[in-house]
Amino acid sequence: MSTSPPINLIRYILVSLTLCAPLMLCLASAESQVVGDRVVVTANFATLITNKKVDKVFEGSVHTITASEGKWRELSDVKGWIPVQYVMDLEMGIKHFSKRINENEKDYIALAHRGMIFHEKEDFTKAFTDLNRSLSINRKNPVSWMNRGMVYKAQGKMAEAANDMRKSIQLNSKLANAHYNIGLVFYAMQKFELSIEAYDEAIRLDDSHSLWYVSRGSAKLSSDDLEGARTDYEHAKKIDDSQADASVGLSNLALVEDDLDKAYEHANEAVEIQSTNAMGLNARGLVLYRQNKIDEAIFDLTRAIRRAPNLPIAYGNRGICYVYQNEFDKAIADHTRQHELDPRSPFALSNRGVAWLGKGDFERAKQDFEAAEKIAPELDETLNGFAWFLATCPDENYRDGELAVTKAKLACESSKYKDWYQLDTLAAAYAETEDFDEAIEWAEKALEVAPEEKKHLCREQLARFKNKQPCRSKVGKNAEESMLGS
Repeated sequence: MSTSPPINLIRYILVSLTLCAPLMLCLASAESQVVGDRVVVTANFATLITNKKVDKVFEGSVHTITASEGKWRELSDVKGWIPVQYVMDLEMGIKHFSKRINENEKDYIALAHRGMIFHEKEDFTKAFTDLNRSLSINRKNPVSWMNRGMVYKAQGKMAEAANDMRKSIQLNSKLANAHYNIGLVFYAMQKFELSIEAYDEAIRLDDSHSLWYVSRGSAKLSSDDLEGARTDYEHAKKIDDSQADASVGLSNLALVEDDLDKAYEHANEAVEIQSTNAMGLNARGLVLYRQNKIDEAIFDLTRAIRRAPNLPIAYGNRGICYVYQNEFDKAIADHTRQHELDPRSPFALSNRGVAWLGKGDFERAKQDFEAAEKIAPELDETLNGFAWFLATCPDENYRDGELAVTKAKLACESSKYKDWYQLDTLAAAYAETEDFDEAIEWAEKALEVAPEEKKHLCREQLARFKNKQPCRSKVGKNAEESMLGS
């Protein structure tokens, strides 16, 4: 929970007369600031709790307001409180730094900060213009390189992002933020070991950020280091017990461990900590889906989208829910939006392929499965989706049993034969080749590892293969009963 802000504002803040104009602008906008707003900090400041300095924020950094009391604001990933004088909404922040730039066109720091506000507003053209101007004035400013790298990352240009981050680190190896941000880039590139190494260095330089532990925990979770992930998530909560993202991470970890009760507990905790946290709502929605509470899941995911209209994963998860309800047009719309927001995501395309399959548009399904595989040729989920399509498509013109077996084997190898639905797909692929002995063997293995609520599907498959019948995806109503182990 938030600690009360310090008292006697005047004792801790000395403001020079030269700052009066921007401060008045900020105070004019402060009345409309609410918890959940994205804001920019306009000065370097040591944050306070009960008159003690506990953390620091930097000019130009963008945060979310997590608590508000009078003339004080608490910001995401920052302990303590900062005076409202130094907190501006994004539009006022642009005006603030524009004034500085107009007064001194060579103020490369102000250009770098304004560029990051444009990045936050997803106006990437203006962001690049400002950051390139900043670098043309001073190519030795590590912050400008780091900020431009973040803009590249937002556009999915990961190689360019990594290069800029490396340049930033070369100029100042002690810039912890640069190490953290290149870790984010490596994570997006699914280079998890490099990501963890970068987070390690960032945390070594500055171990005060709970979000950095959350990010490293997520990289460890993606590397199957479950205990390492748990340690990082729990440490993040120790640093900041109001850290909703740590609870989201613990929920995701519990899902990997198939502990749905614990997953719901942590996701619900995230929402209780911060009801406006879109990732918390998304996490709880995903757990509700896994619990077959589809209407409730859609409700939470829709709330997540309202809070964060550009959150790709929330559209993707809601699209999966719509497939479960045979609402294929809605699913296709959500996965299309997910793909628009995250063009490099194979999941958007693969899951949209499932929706096209359910709708009965096999050509579009095939195109999406092929496109997903081009993006991530070794990803088990992508391989599994395509294999299922090739093995079970109702139209024989699209079936290819031998190719389905090849792809299903690769999927199982990638996931270390742990996923029941991928074992089920391999069984279906063998059935399409009329090798029912292999089909029965793999169907039995799928039954062994399937969760209790899915075993009835595995038994149906096993009975089908014992009767020497191949599996065919249903189209339209009840399609989810035979697609991707839904």
